[in-house]
Amino acid sequence: MARSLRKNTFVANYLSRKIENLNMKKEKKIIVTWSRASDIVPAMIGHTIAVHNGKEHLPIYISHDMINHKLGEFSPTFIFEGHARKDRKARNDKKTKNDQKARNDQKTRNDKKTRNDKKREKR
Repeated sequence: MARSLRKNTFVANYLSRKIENLNMKKEKKIIVTWSRASDIVPAMIGHTIAVHNGKEHLPIYISHDMINHKLGEFSPTFIFEGHARKDRKARNDKKTKNDQKARNDQKTRNDKKTRNDKKREKR
């Protein structure tokens, strides 16, 4: 989603200064930052920026496709590892109960069919 054109891009001052200095010297160093809210601007292309995710700094190589995105979008703060064991057990219990109900319904349907068949045979 693009940011509104009326709004200016936000880049932390120290981050923009570091990038300008590296561009003037034509150096490529990893820049460590905690500023996840900073926008990616064209001056950052080709640099590697280590963005803090709450636990560690994840290095991100900035490419042309990342312009106008936030740095924080590329360093996830948590990784979903599935539901808790209790939730899985409860979900499995529901499945088995539903399966048992379905089997019982089929049995009663089959029994009804046989009763009807027996009635037809008697006629």
